[in-house]
Amino acid sequence: MNIYMYTAAEIIDSIWQPKFLVDQRKVKVIPTKGFIREMLSRSKATYSTLQICLFYLFRVKKVVHEKLRKRFTQPTNVNNVNNHTVHNHNNKSPQQSSINRTEDLMCCGRRMFMASLMLASKYLHDKNYRNRAWTKISGLSVSEINAAEMAFLKLIDYKLYVSKPTFDKWYTLLHSYTANRKI
Repeated sequence: MNIYMYTAAEIIDSIWQPKFLVDQRKVKVIPTKGFIREMLSRSKATYSTLQICLFYLFRVKKVVHEKLRKRFTQPTNVNNVNNHTVHNHNNKSPQQSSINRTEDLMCCGRRMFMASLMLASKYLHDKNYRNRAWTKISGLSVSEINAAEMAFLKLIDYKLYVSKPTFDKWYTLLHSYTANRKI
């Protein structure tokens, strides 16, 4: 599972920290690998759950990049505070605030990884964790877990099904990539 953890970290970083944003973000957080290690360990995710989770992340990559590019290249109603971009959600309708919150969640790779992992688990396994259990795994509130899950479902257009031929291609691609990796 160790090689998959590194692969997962690379995938998340390639999607949510693309080259066109590298210079724009100067925020220090724990390394993605450490976050993934904790999530996989605490959730006791299976290989197949992680494989489907990573497939879902690849499925949304293009949409995420479009959202990130739009967010960081078209400043609208944005304040710059200490070199960090802060989106001003004041004076917005509740519906607009909800849309902005969903957009914020979609632009957070860690929350989307967690949501993808949750959904992959729910899709693959008859018996899985309730969202309340994910609060203990992630340290987030139930409302935040629910919001992240809904944001990811919107991001992936509710398409969780993966056909056998598609999964077989993904499996081959993922395994050939990880076989050629050196940790």
